[in-house]
Amino acid sequence: MWEEIDSKDWKNIPVISGRTATEKDVEEGRAVFHVPSGSEPYNTELPLFAVQLDSENNSRVPCVVIQIENYPEGTAVGVRYFNGGNGVGMANEFEFYSEITEEFSL
Repeated sequence: MWEEIDSKDWKNIPVISGRTATEKDVEEGRAVFHVPSGSEPYNTELPLFAVQLDSENNSRVPCVVIQIENYPEGTAVGVRYFNGGNGVGMANEFEFYSEITEEFSL
């Protein structure tokens, strides 16, 4: 389910937009996380290209945002990585773009 993403087709991957994710969305690959205690959808068009900032390794990892939700602790972001897999982070750990940046022209 979390296979590699073709850089030419990244805008066509499944996303959650306009509502919060359910457990079924996670099971079916449209979302990375579900907040049982409640959250609110973040108002933006998805998918987004993003760069995840890893300060521990001083690296920048390209990814695709498939989910953004607000909850009391902040804004959580669910992503898929181009080389496969997924991840979750807080919004301040990412740079968001509408297109793949020149730095990561894949």
